[in-house]
Parts: sequence; structure tokens; C-alpha cells
Amino acid sequence: MTKIKLRKHFKKTRQTFVLSQDISIVTMLLHELARRVGDAEILAGAIGGYAAMISELDPRPILDMAAKAGRVTALPYFGSRHAEMEFRRCDNGLEKGPFGIQQPRAEDSIVSPDTLLVPLVAADDEGNRIGQGQGHYDQYLAKARREKPMTAIGIAWECQIAAHIPADPWDEPLDYIATPERIIEVTS
Repeated sequence: MTKIKLRKHFKKTRQTFVLSQDISIVTMLLHELARRVGDAEILAGAIGGYAAMISELDPRPILDMAAKAGRVTALPYFGSRHAEMEFRRCDNGLEKGPFGIQQPRAEDSIVSPDTLLVPLVAADDEGNRIGQGQGHYDQYLAKARREKPMTAIGIAWECQIAAHIPADPWDEPLDYIATPERIIEVTS
């Protein structure tokens, strides 16, 4: 299956799963994911997260846990639709960014995460992922990893784990995939 077909299939699968769950179950699964990530001790340094869209798994419980442990947390920021993604603290609340997603404000401080929580549409246990298709996370990871080591943790519902995702040369691999049910350590 092509990446386009896989993206369409797994978006529908993810949405169907989330819509079939009671909100109390979703909340419990989010907290189970945060507990599992905390127990695995895979978070290091400053943590970059994301503001979840629609049926994406929301990383807020993980970010809240990290902040309570004294870690710096940040979210993606875009100055315009054509600007490179950067991460900023959320010192002054959030505002709608150029893609319609909540983001920190321009005056918030820039952060260089050591660990990045990565949204995805699908991933496989070799660390390949399909995102929304714009390449923002691959571009950010490629640039950041040239400057320093960075751990990338894909955040997913279990139904988003695929048998195989075809990788393109520009794709940046994940180091881990975290679901409410398990942590997959990528070994390739």
C-alpha cells in the first residue's frame, strides 16, 4: 500500500477507535500512557510535545508529568505557514497558529528539546512513521539531530501500529513508540 493509502486508512482507523470509546475510557488510556512512559524512563532533558488534533493521542498528561518533575516542556511554534517549526515554552498561554493548531505565543522562549513526543497517523516497530504529510517533524528532527542527540517517541493508539511502513530517504526514524498498552523500543 502507498503512504497516501496508508495515511487515509490509519486516519479512519484512529478516528473510528476514538469515537467508539467513552470519554472516561479515553481519559484513563491517556493517563495509562503517561504512567507507562514515566515508568519506562525514556524522557530526558527538555520535552517537546504537540497540541493534539481531532483523534490524535493527546500528550498533555505526559507533558504535565514531566513539568511536575521539573522538566522544561514546549510545543511547536510556526511564525507563518512557510516558517520552520520550532519549539517554545507556553509561558503566556496558547493561541491559534497559522495551521489552525494551538501554539505558544511569539514572545515565549525558544526551547531545544532533548526528547520529542511525535504525533503520527501510523508507525511500525522499525521506527518508520506516517505523519500528516507536511514533513515538519522529519525536517525538525533531521536538523536538530545534526546539532545534538535527540530521542523521538512516537505517540499512538495501539490501532495505529502497522505491520510495515515504507520509508523514504528523508524520513527520520523514531527511537520509541508509546501506546497506552506498551512501549516499543526501536532496535534497528
